[in-house]
Amino acid sequence: MLKTLVRIVGIFLLSGAAALLAIPSAAAHVNAYFDGGGPGETGLITLRVPAESDNPPTVKVEVRIPDDVQIRTVRPQPVAGWNIDIKKKKTDPPIYRDDGTRVDEVVSSVTWTATGPGIMPGQFDDFVLEANPLPDVQSLSLPTYQTFADGKTDAWTEPAPEGSDPEFPVPTVTIGANSNTATSGGSGMTSVIAWTALGFAVIAVALGIFSIDRARRSAHPAVPGAEATPERSTATE
Repeated sequence: MLKTLVRIVGIFLLSGAAALLAIPSAAAHVNAYFDGGGPGETGLITLRVPAESDNPPTVKVEVRIPDDVQIRTVRPQPVAGWNIDIKKKKTDPPIYRDDGTRVDEVVSSVTWTATGPGIMPGQFDDFVLEANPLPDVQSLSLPTYQTFADGKTDAWTEPAPEGSDPEFPVPTVTIGANSNTATSGGSGMTSVIAWTALGFAVIAVALGIFSIDRARRSAHPAVPGAEATPERSTATE
């Protein structure tokens, strides 16, 4: 029994170690968070940009609005140590505000450029946008480009259908969800943590059974050569 338990413990320890090693990879994705109303209303979109420990500092973050999405106004929240540049694009045909005012330009991209060291390896920063009005879509993908001090750029632009785990998933928010839960790049981490917890729970149960068995054996040691004595009849004639 001891050999079996040791084998079980070894298997789950190796599985748990492999799962924990996978967590930093999932956590290193650029994630998007949403807080706000539905289409036509105002919402806050937060991009959380990590800097992995094996990469140079992040010195530029650019988020692009898809060509088929029209957002008239984007107000970025100031970030200490970063300059902000907003670019616009012409819209044809023009769109009109509720008061009838003609609008022929919408936002095409927002770029943050570090004026100092940027996001150092092993750290992260949040970049927040107030968007108005929100587009009439269920989900909004925001292609994001992360540039490092050595000039290399990671393009977070890969579609991430349910159940998939691309290397560079595009940050995506669900319009009207009004939640602060990451909707891209984080699904794998939840599964990893769950399976790791299950593995260690099994280890705990196995060790508990082993301890109980050992305690029972210690409390009732077997006596070598001992045989059961048949019960003698006490009946009298």
